[in-house]
Amino acid sequence: MNKRNTRAFSFGILITVLIMGTVYFFDRDDASPNMQKGVEAAKQLVIQEGYMVLTQEEYANLQEKIKNASKPETAQKEQKTGKAQEEPSSSYQLEIVSGMTPGEIAEQLKNKNIVNDAEEFGRYLEEYGYSKKIQLGTFELSSQMSYQDIAKLITKS
Repeated sequence: MNKRNTRAFSFGILITVLIMGTVYFFDRDDASPNMQKGVEAAKQLVIQEGYMVLTQEEYANLQEKIKNASKPETAQKEQKTGKAQEEPSSSYQLEIVSGMTPGEIAEQLKNKNIVNDAEEFGRYLEEYGYSKKIQLGTFELSSQMSYQDIAKLITKS
């Protein structure tokens, strides 16, 4: 291919892109009514399937009504009992023996409902450097304790 052929080919591509771009930008206004028809058809399909279609404003109003409706119920319950219901606290004596990994400790605590997520507690021990300082022994733990409280109790810290 020589320079002349290459230039002619490039010029042809340029003209094609200009034509396609022009058609794309000027034809977009005609696509909007078609888009509206598609949205309306989608809404009708959703309604036929038994679902509701709400605007964001309608949804926000509905959420606000739900919040307001639930507040009096909790206030009445608190007045009857005198205070809010506290979740029961469970305690556990954790015995750490030689060779236990932080993952095994976390799994034991999860099984006894001291922590909610064993993997998350294991990651906490690793991330903050507690996993290398775990001590052997028996420790009294409660479900009300935070990850930091538990980690400080079972380590040298």
